[in-house]
Amino acid sequence: MTGSQAASADRLGGDPIDRAELDVALKALHGTGAAGELSRLHETAAEMMADSASRRFHLTHAWVFALEAGDVERSNSLEAKLCALGGLSNGQSRQQTPCDDMDV
Repeated sequence: MTGSQAASADRLGGDPIDRAELDVALKALHGTGAAGELSRLHETAAEMMADSASRRFHLTHAWVFALEAGDVERSNSLEAKLCALGGLSNGQSRQQTPCDDMDV
């Protein structure tokens, strides 16, 4: 993960979290089945990123984990954020994507 700012909204208990703490938390949770928490942490990581590619990377992970957790509200919110950043596109395919129905 890159970036150097502390996240404004920590997902681990209310205090700001720095990049190193976030990296440790993400690594510790992968493979544990804690999809909801992984979604929140990846969203926090996305907020810390300076470039859109890194934000899309973490938002995509956050979105997938929200889907895995069955959190429809969060997955819809993350989907809108991804679409706004140019994520979830299907390149030049003619198939419809989730972003096609959104006003972004």
